[in-house]
Amino acid sequence: MTASAVGDPAAGLANAFSDPARTATDVVADVAPPAGVSWDEPANSDWTRSWWRAEQAARVALDRVLDADEMLSEPRLARDLASQLSAGSLLFAGASMPIRDLDATMRARCGLRLVGNRGVSGIDGTVSTAVGAALAHQHDGGGRAYALLGDLAMLHDQNGLIIGPGEPRPDLAVVVVNNDGGGIFSGLEQAGHPDFERVFGTPHGVSMERVAAVADLPYTRLEWAADLPKALMGEGLRVVEVRTGRSDSAALRRRMQTVVDEAVDALV
Repeated sequence: MTASAVGDPAAGLANAFSDPARTATDVVADVAPPAGVSWDEPANSDWTRSWWRAEQAARVALDRVLDADEMLSEPRLARDLASQLSAGSLLFAGASMPIRDLDATMRARCGLRLVGNRGVSGIDGTVSTAVGAALAHQHDGGGRAYALLGDLAMLHDQNGLIIGPGEPRPDLAVVVVNNDGGGIFSGLEQAGHPDFERVFGTPHGVSMERVAAVADLPYTRLEWAADLPKALMGEGLRVVEVRTGRSDSAALRRRMQTVVDEAVDALV
């Protein structure tokens, strides 16, 4: 790797820069903004205002759909969980649908540390990563920790809940969406495949209450949106389960996309 740098700070950055593929040709400490442009204040242009209007219209339409039913859906759980956590909290997002639901429904906010990982298979080691992230977060003085996971991610690493005696234990609520299989595939083209359930749906029939019992952890089953704050209460490592239907969730997400498209199109 070669690097062009100006001054010692940039040279130090070049020495510390990680480039495993050895494709970088230039490394600089920072880039100055164009003349007359400040990064401290967002530009107030017609273009940015159009984006703000689209965001507001999409948010109103999206919230109207999610709030129509008081029983928790997967997207509403993601939205409400992210909005209700206190400042200083950590939220670990599982791969597949949890991170996508957060991306689609979460309101912009400050004070929440949102993390996740993505391995080769997406869900391997998820519970252990959430536990480790919570321990590190609280070791550094951070607040409470929460994880939003799918059922398959939980089952693939359920032994991560078993922590040996004398080992540090996090204050972590593991919120598991249990739709009895791989929910993401119900929204993809293979949903009509004749062997869908066996090949893609992969139902397991396991209650998260049984998983919590094996690890000797407190367990709560959550159904209604209004009960979310109460379900999150407690201390230590614990499991909260929300049961949903894969086909119903896929239909709801299609409805969400439709109303957002209509709301944004109406601005044109």
